[in-house]
Amino acid sequence: MLLSLLVFTQSCDKKTAPRYISETDTSYSIDIRNVSKKINANPLNPELYYKRSNAFFFEDNFKQATLDIEYALQLDSVSPLYNFCRGKYLMAGDTANAKEAEKSFLKAIKTDPKFFDAHLDLAKLYLAKQTYDKSQEEYILANKLDPSNPTPYFYLGIIAKEMGDTSKAMLLFEQTLVYDSKHYNAIMQLGNFYAETHNRKALLFFDRAMEINEYSDEAMYAKGLFLQKDQQYKDAAALYATVAKVNPSHIFCRYNLGFIEGLFGNYQKAITHLDETINLSPEYADAYTLRGLMKEKLKNSTGAYNDYKNALLLDENQTKAKEGLKRINITISMP
Repeated sequence: MLLSLLVFTQSCDKKTAPRYISETDTSYSIDIRNVSKKINANPLNPELYYKRSNAFFFEDNFKQATLDIEYALQLDSVSPLYNFCRGKYLMAGDTANAKEAEKSFLKAIKTDPKFFDAHLDLAKLYLAKQTYDKSQEEYILANKLDPSNPTPYFYLGIIAKEMGDTSKAMLLFEQTLVYDSKHYNAIMQLGNFYAETHNRKALLFFDRAMEINEYSDEAMYAKGLFLQKDQQYKDAAALYATVAKVNPSHIFCRYNLGFIEGLFGNYQKAITHLDETINLSPEYADAYTLRGLMKEKLKNSTGAYNDYKNALLLDENQTKAKEGLKRINITISMP
């Protein structure tokens, strides 16, 4: 053991340590270089590798963060914190490794059964895999560790919702708000539940969500859709117009603006909104069908024909497009 440590120290002196980064290498941030300087002076301290891994993580450099935390684990394999961080890093970015992350979270929990965040992240991993029984078990354990934390209540609500238990889900979302009255996601979940049954309580929750985040295109659109279904078209259109400004890539607000303009005979305005919709989503069959109807209203049979055809190429079940083609064919065949 002494010999291996001596060899390791000598390799560090030669700047060939496995995780050596020069404190003068300006390709790294000042935070990375500062920790690296400490590591180079004390290369057997796992806490320093943990600190640098954390710095890499917050710079979204998940690969380097993982390499550093794995090296820290070589020096201290039983640390629950290091195992937890390895799991967290492995689940970050575009190349998540759920299998290895699960192992790391389980190791962290085995060493420290009261590790709240490890239970939460393991539960979240199981939820993403739709392993609801395991996810629920971990959230319940987390809840027992910290009954006043809103997160387990919220995700237990999501699990209940996914499993079709609406009543239980709503109770859990309401419980979430007991411990965090500004929990945006719980508020939106409740708002959407009420909107599905066209209960006007939905508007209260959507307004509450917008108080928390005044630029929430999600809440504005949800409220606009409720108002549209309630035939409050002017107020709905005003919300959709705001959504379009807040989120220029929002498709459905533009489609609905086109629908509302068409209801009031503003066919050219409707077409403009539907042009924007199709530019954003060229495979949105409903938009072609509606634009075809608007063109038909303007006696543009050729344009309507092309839109109906495109709609049916994208979705053969576009009934209104089929009906539109029949009307146009009759019109064209007439002398």
